[in-house]
Amino acid sequence: MSIPLQAVSQRTPSIMQQKTAALLGKYLISFRSDAGILRYILHIDSVRGVFFYGRMENDLRYHPKRHDFCYIKGVLAERKDYDFVMKPVLTYESKYNLSCAPYEWVLNNKTYFRLDKDVIRGYMLVANSAEMAPFAFSGMRQLPL
Repeated sequence: MSIPLQAVSQRTPSIMQQKTAALLGKYLISFRSDAGILRYILHIDSVRGVFFYGRMENDLRYHPKRHDFCYIKGVLAERKDYDFVMKPVLTYESKYNLSCAPYEWVLNNKTYFRLDKDVIRGYMLVANSAEMAPFAFSGMRQLPL
């Protein structure tokens, strides 16, 4: 017995969209390396198919004088070590505020991660600075207040 191809193709996007939709929420995140720790707040606000969108902003509790923020875009990309990839959107048309030029900003790189319950974990490879080691990336979803 064969399954109609249309039924399989309709079911697969639904499963993929459910995985991406599970990301929605606010996360307190950190990027850690030998150079130090950067703490941010990640808001994943919307999902369209396998893509997700949101905003990343500096956590003022740890860095009160920096007001960095940018929008992010990500995609479901199931691999052995990660399920999702996200990157800042630093184009002329998008709004952002950084303490340096976008090409100098250490977080202007792809971040690879997976979601396990309310915890996201992964890594970021720094492509715009050869001296920097990879950053460990982690965060926890915050419950609505």
